Order: sequence, then C-alpha cells, then structure tokens
Amino acid sequence: MTEIESKVVEAWRQAARELGIQFTSPFTATTRGGKRVECIGLVHHFGRRGGTIISVLHQPSSLSDLVGKWQNEEYFISVLGSGYGNYNRQLFVDTLDDWQFFGPDSARPEWYAGKYWGQDEDSLRL
Repeated sequence: MTEIESKVVEAWRQAARELGIQFTSPFTATTRGGKRVECIGLVHHFGRRGGTIISVLHQPSSLSDLVGKWQNEEYFISVLGSGYGNYNRQLFVDTLDDWQFFGPDSARPEWYAGKYWGQDEDSLRL
C-alpha cells in the first residue's frame, strides 16, 4: 500500500470511529462470477447492499477500470482522490450521504440525512 493509500485508509478508520460506521481494511470482494478483487477498504452499508469498495485515483488500488462494469454486483466502487487522506467530517458525511445508506435501520447513523450531492434543502422537504 502506498503512502497516499495508507492515509486514505487511516482517514476512513477515523471516520468509522467518529461517525459510528463500519469500515474494513483490507477487504477482498468476490464478484458474482467468482472473481476475487483485493481492495484497500470497504465502507459497510453505504453505496449498495454490500457496501462501497474504496480505491484511490492514480494509485495501485485504483479500480477505475471497473467503475460502470459492476452494476449487477452487490458492491459499489468509489475511486477517491488523495484529498480523502485527511479526515474532514463534513466531506465524509457528504460523501456517505451521497452514496446513500442501505443497511438496517438499527445501523443508520443519527447524522445521516440521505442528501445526495447537488440536492438542495428544499427538495428534501417534498
């Protein structure tokens, strides 16, 4: 794992502690076709039923070649920029809101608003 990837993983570990979410690193995903994909981390309950696999743009972990090809998989793939190597509560909350929550109600964080990027406050009231 590169230095940038390590920082991103550590930032997600901090997010897990502070936001009360589940994060596993490293993580091995298995596709429906049986292919195993080694990943630097999995954010549980967000993005899809199985969670979001994280990778880092321009790093060995990058899964950009798989984005768009996994519509039928249980995992969502996110290729993050190096800025995710520094924990910023609002950025991580906004990211998780954008990914949407797919877990059980008992695991839904209190801060979760379900507001995806580009959605304004008025549309949440409709």
